[in-house]
Amino acid sequence: MILHGDLAPVGNRISLEQNADCILEVMFGEHQYWLDSGTSALALALLDAKANFPDVQKPRAIIPGYCCPDLVAACVYAGVEAVAVDIGANDPAYDLAQLRLHLDANVIAVIAINFLGIRERLDELRVLIAELNLPARLIEDNAQWFPAAASEMEFHADYVTFSFGRGKPMSLLGGGLLCAKRPLVASAVTSIEKSAQPSRLLPLKIAAYNWLLKPQLYQLLNRNPVLRLGETRYVPLDYIAQFDSYRRTLVTANFNLHSARNNDLSRSFDSVVLAGGLQQLDQNCAARQMQLLRYPLLCADEKIRDRLLAQLSAAGLGASPMYAAAIDQIAGVANFIIVPEPLHNARHFAQRFMTLPVHSHVSQPYRARILSLLCAAGVNPVSSAAH
Repeated sequence: MILHGDLAPVGNRISLEQNADCILEVMFGEHQYWLDSGTSALALALLDAKANFPDVQKPRAIIPGYCCPDLVAACVYAGVEAVAVDIGANDPAYDLAQLRLHLDANVIAVIAINFLGIRERLDELRVLIAELNLPARLIEDNAQWFPAAASEMEFHADYVTFSFGRGKPMSLLGGGLLCAKRPLVASAVTSIEKSAQPSRLLPLKIAAYNWLLKPQLYQLLNRNPVLRLGETRYVPLDYIAQFDSYRRTLVTANFNLHSARNNDLSRSFDSVVLAGGLQQLDQNCAARQMQLLRYPLLCADEKIRDRLLAQLSAAGLGASPMYAAAIDQIAGVANFIIVPEPLHNARHFAQRFMTLPVHSHVSQPYRARILSLLCAAGVNPVSSAAH
């Protein structure tokens, strides 16, 4: 089998087709705030939650122990202390027993991550908050998932955020959206700066991004040790601004592209990793799974993960460790978070976790090669990597 080039871990082509009507403005609820990034959307939600609890002297927000440092950046911008709580042993969702221990009157928000398309247990979080008689707001962070149809746009959290950044489910190389149950308070809204005029180079940047996603070109970036692609680190949020007018015209065409995608490749991976005994994610994750941004694979131990990751990476097959550590061990984060209990599960999860690509550039030869390596790495016999 001859493969030409390296796969990116994530990323689909961005359409440059423009449309004056933004279809999502009609499909989402009435309280929408279109912003310059997903981090800005999360920070704005936190600013509003904070404004609703003026008597809380030291407002806090709960974040999961395995997550993107952009959550911390949003908390810092909003003047809210980020409290990291451990996740499940084999589940990116919260350890509910640990969460219960750290929910108190200072907590103004709990951030619930839709992890790569595996939903957090929002109903259970709401029940837990109600049982403790706390007014904390629930924020559903959907930076790693986007609805593909109107039927998926009914939300139940107090705030729901989305990101249109690079490598997101519906990427526009920038932008974010906050949907809220009720209008935001004036003090939060006044923090939004007017958007600058979109750069005339933005269409060229998007076209270049589309080209660089092609395996033959991505290989040039991926094999360059100076670039350190995919490195996870803390980046502060400096401002919140409005969504720009040019990206708004791209929303409809790119939503239509996103809606047309399917989960066929994810099901192919399922058939091999489950039969081979590779997948260690809690079985409850499957029931919460929707369309995936990347395929999540949790190995039995670090040694198996590292060996499989090395094999897939050497072959240019788009495998990635995602976040290589628990949130308190990410570069630049330590001074900005509170960790009341050791994040044992998050650290063990990070050591064993990796992702596989499911984007449109994973053609049949790449798919066959990935399945073959997964089959060979399985702890149980698998009849065929082609199934």
